[in-house]
Amino acid sequence: MKNKQKSPMCRPALRVGIVLIGLTTISLAHSSDLIAFGKECLAKEERLKTAKDELDALSLSANRTQGQTHHARNDIDLYQEEKAELEAIIADCAATNPNSAYCHQIRYQYNEISYLIQRAKVDALEEGKDDNSAFIDLELTKADFNQQHEAFIAYCRNSDAHYALLQNPTAYAAVCSNANAKRSITCSLF
Repeated sequence: MKNKQKSPMCRPALRVGIVLIGLTTISLAHSSDLIAFGKECLAKEERLKTAKDELDALSLSANRTQGQTHHARNDIDLYQEEKAELEAIIADCAATNPNSAYCHQIRYQYNEISYLIQRAKVDALEEGKDDNSAFIDLELTKADFNQQHEAFIAYCRNSDAHYALLQNPTAYAAVCSNANAKRSITCSLF
C-alpha cells in the first residue's frame, strides 16, 4: 500500500479554514462582549431614567415648598396692611370715644391681627428652613445626576464600544431587539 500524501493544495485550504474558525470564534467572543456592554448600558440608562423621575419629583416638591413660603409672606403683607388700617381707626377712637363698643371691637381685631402676624412670621421661618433644605437637596441631587449622566454618555454613547455595538448585527439584534431598547440612547447612533 502506498501512503497517500495530502496534496499541497489541501494544506493552504486547511490553514484558511483554521484561520476562519479562529476569526469566527474571536468574532463571537467580541459579539458577546458587545452584548454584555449593551445590556450594561441599557441597565445604566434605565437607572438614570428612574433617577431623573426622582429628581423631577424632588424639584416639584421644592417648588411647592417655595410656593408655600411665598404664600405665607403674602399673608404677612396682607395682615400688615390690615393692621395699619386698624391703627388709624384706633387713633380716631382715642380722639373721639375711646370706651365705645366700636372702639373695643377695633382693639380686639387689632390684637387678633397682631397675633396672626406673629404666627405667620413663625410659620414663614419654619417653611423657609424647609425651603432651604429642599433647595439644597435638589441642587446636590441635580449635580449628582448630571455627573452620572455625563459619565453614561461618555461610556455608552461616545465610545468605540458603542459604535462597535451598532455596527455588529449580532450584538445589535441581541441588545436592541425590543421597541423600548430601540428608542434608547444605547441603541441609537445620535
